[in-house]
Amino acid sequence: MKVAIAYDTLSRWGGQELVTYAMAKALNENGFTVDLVLLFDGKLDSRLADIPARRIVSVFEYDPNLPIRGLTRNVVTGLASLGYDLTINTVYHVLLWPFDIGYLNNPGTYMPPYRLRRRLFIELNRIMLPILGPRILLANSRWTLSQLPYRPRLSGVLYPPVMPRDCGSRVKEDVVVSVGRIAPDKRTTDIVDMMEAAYSRYPKAAYYVIGLPYNEAYLRQVRERARHVELVLDASEGVKWDYLCRAKVLLHAAVNEHFGLVVAEAQAAGAVPVVHRSGGAWSDIVEYGRYGFGYLNHAEAVDAMVKLLTNDDLYRRYSIRARRHSLQFTYNAFKMRLIRYVNVALGLKPT
Repeated sequence: MKVAIAYDTLSRWGGQELVTYAMAKALNENGFTVDLVLLFDGKLDSRLADIPARRIVSVFEYDPNLPIRGLTRNVVTGLASLGYDLTINTVYHVLLWPFDIGYLNNPGTYMPPYRLRRRLFIELNRIMLPILGPRILLANSRWTLSQLPYRPRLSGVLYPPVMPRDCGSRVKEDVVVSVGRIAPDKRTTDIVDMMEAAYSRYPKAAYYVIGLPYNEAYLRQVRERARHVELVLDASEGVKWDYLCRAKVLLHAAVNEHFGLVVAEAQAAGAVPVVHRSGGAWSDIVEYGRYGFGYLNHAEAVDAMVKLLTNDDLYRRYSIRARRHSLQFTYNAFKMRLIRYVNVALGLKPT
């Protein structure tokens, strides 16, 4: 059975590319013939070089910079996917084109502020969704799905898969780490400020920020604040996991993060997440404080970090819970859920 997975490009690496890769892998392992239908070519990221697809079809050689991109890319890749037994779109921000499965990882189009253009756009989607929407809409978290003002009759959650490295018998250290782009939307300056405040109360710990800089100007702002915080720039996956395996605490500061893959990765490594009380990281991964800590201001974040660093019993209790909870974000859990939704789309199982 032939499946088309539609996406923008595989020339970069991030959460959506991981989902695209994992879908191709899971479907291939279950006997499906998978083709990737890309909006444009670009040089294949080395981490996607072994993606198990029969072929990769690119509509354009370079990024065409289409007008109303969210809508037009669905139409373009949708037309290129005609003739397949099953079609999946893994960047389904605009709910217009009848793919069998659409995967939504960013609900920003449907969230405030509701200016006139956005209101008109949402109303258009509301009218057209029953006619031209996906048969099944999947989201990367319960929080993402909850942000939609409406949704198809068949919808559900498919968490991105964590591909953990084995920490082995690595002994945990008094280490706080933050992992993510060094960028304003990730609030890296706030992360450094909170780590510096934690250092003033517990200087025995080591504090690290790992990520790729957004630009030089913002990196300078971060460096100016980081007196006792070490920056690890452009780290490999291996280096990232080395820090996660050593760390007791992961500090995450993005507001309304749609999912927060690194938060789930930290749980798998036994690091306790301290996250902003918003978005999917708080609702789906930390589950409102059951598997980590949440905060609304710097003082609450600093208190949580210091408590976890200075209270071994508290750290061990939350670390054990976090590791157990991370099992629902494994690749095998992802594959099982995906195949269940695929079977529904193919009419092989009742809804």
